[in-house]
Amino acid sequence: MEQINLPYLESICFEETLHKHVHDSGHLILPLQGTLNLQTDNQLIIVDSQHILFLPPVLEHSYFSKERNKFLVFFIPSYISYSCSNEVKFLDFNAQWYALRFLMLSECQNKKTNTTAIKQLLYYSFHLIQQSQEPPSLRYLRENYHSHISLKTLAQLEHYQVNYYSQWFEKKVGTNVQTFIHKLRLEEAKRLLRETNFTILDIAQQVGYEYQASLTRLFKQYEGTTPRVYRDNFKK
Repeated sequence: MEQINLPYLESICFEETLHKHVHDSGHLILPLQGTLNLQTDNQLIIVDSQHILFLPPVLEHSYFSKERNKFLVFFIPSYISYSCSNEVKFLDFNAQWYALRFLMLSECQNKKTNTTAIKQLLYYSFHLIQQSQEPPSLRYLRENYHSHISLKTLAQLEHYQVNYYSQWFEKKVGTNVQTFIHKLRLEEAKRLLRETNFTILDIAQQVGYEYQASLTRLFKQYEGTTPRVYRDNFKK
């Protein structure tokens, strides 16, 4: 593993040959051209023009690219990287990152390295990485809890293998996927019971259950009562 004491930038073209390694530094990878295929033990990630990638230090991974490519890679010392995140971050390449990449590229092409400028770009990068960003699979669950959702779909959104995704989800949220869905459905059903005159069957179907009895079981499990009693008590 290489030892990096100061952050630095480099423009890199990745080879078609599969390489596998681990490094002491963190890597922030920004696209310039083409795509990069990267795989860890639990994730398969394709970095393209719409995304950037942060790799924490001491993470074994393999990588290759099958096409003409170029990426801007920010090498970040481990003592700084750990303060940012110890997880892989796969982020949308938005306007803020576009502007930041422009400044990074300018520094990379500057023959006289400006360590202070590079550090400032690095810390602003960390600010963007650490901004509140809900994982894609949680956002998907909140938007689609009323539909059938497979673990495979959720795992793909996070670029995880299915068996690892379940472990990651419980560590991240504190409960399993099915319980999380039940609670989303319960909260929406409670809102509809309070704010509308829909029948209980209509509400059950709106939140994702085919039968009224399924919603009743959910209420008894988490609220200790039935949907009808919950509505009546609210009106009183």
